[in-house]
Amino acid sequence: MIAVAFLLYNRFFGNILISFMNNRIKQNNLKTPFDIVENCSPLWKKIFAEAVRDPAELCRRLEISNEHVDLNSNFPMLVPEPFLQRIKPKDPLDPLLLQVLPRKEESAVNRDFTTDPLGENGHLSPEGTLSKYHGRSLIVTGKACSIHCRFCFRRHLPLPEIEENNISSGSGIHPEIIAVRFKADPTIHEVILSGGDPLMLSDRQLQDLIFHLDQVPGVRRIRIHTRMPIIIPQRLTEDLLSLLSNHKRYGKRAKMIVVLHVNHPNELDSGVSRSIEELMDSGCILLSQTVLLRQVNDSLPVLAELFERLIDLGVMPYYLHQLDRVAGAAHFEVSPEEGCDLITKLRRLLPGYAVPRYVREIPGEPGKVVLK
Repeated sequence: MIAVAFLLYNRFFGNILISFMNNRIKQNNLKTPFDIVENCSPLWKKIFAEAVRDPAELCRRLEISNEHVDLNSNFPMLVPEPFLQRIKPKDPLDPLLLQVLPRKEESAVNRDFTTDPLGENGHLSPEGTLSKYHGRSLIVTGKACSIHCRFCFRRHLPLPEIEENNISSGSGIHPEIIAVRFKADPTIHEVILSGGDPLMLSDRQLQDLIFHLDQVPGVRRIRIHTRMPIIIPQRLTEDLLSLLSNHKRYGKRAKMIVVLHVNHPNELDSGVSRSIEELMDSGCILLSQTVLLRQVNDSLPVLAELFERLIDLGVMPYYLHQLDRVAGAAHFEVSPEEGCDLITKLRRLLPGYAVPRYVREIPGEPGKVVLK
């Protein structure tokens, strides 16, 4: 008798639960209960989905003319709101705007600027790895970025896709296959996560990738190259920070290094500063790299302020990159002579640890080439 009553009780309340779920599904135009969970996206994904993608709209919002803007660029514009808020309205030469707005200059043909300036095309393995330097291997985690920088050296390469409105759908990489490959190569001591942007992966995907890499005995360092904490600081979720801090707390073999891509001091607002502090608290080593860009940061005061502010935030300036000669970015180029002059002046102005190495990447070289 008790068993029968229990069965009827479960069936009654089970039907109520099913009815509630079905109503919830209808209200949200969802197909299954699992979609309800997926619908509760982290804030950073919503910010990304709502990014400005129309150059004309960006010009209207900033109250600038679109006369010199390429409204139909083959390399689409992508500007999330947190970054847009740092751009000065009514200023067509704002250094942050120049990094993201498609301009007609991009269509100018220059034979010295190619679609694959680093010779990567054809060298990417099926599982998304690229072995460029001795002792290190690079994983291209996907095509998606939080922002489309007009000078991106991979802007023309066919990289693994992540659907723009469904970032968690997959990155095209296979962590278990990559781990097997790395275990077979004892010379690999450091793994570099690149892209795209590795932090466009979901927390679950990133955890899975790091877990598999940490099973490779020879891997001592995992280096994440990202612009995400600068562009969408909301990406540093509790789960992500917990993943990074737990990695250190539980004595994992590989040391976590995060290299922040930042090009101008105006990118470092209070929200970004907080995200960097949170990264510091997670136990990661923080480095930065900057691309030397015409009209953006090719002046002594701008670079000095950028590197000093990074040091104040606990980030060690790592590289100042000479522009990679990618087709569509010739108007950003600063001559190596000008770059060397800036570095010389920076060394007189700042402590040695605050001055990055001025480098250029040359296809076939065993590492970055320091410019002197």
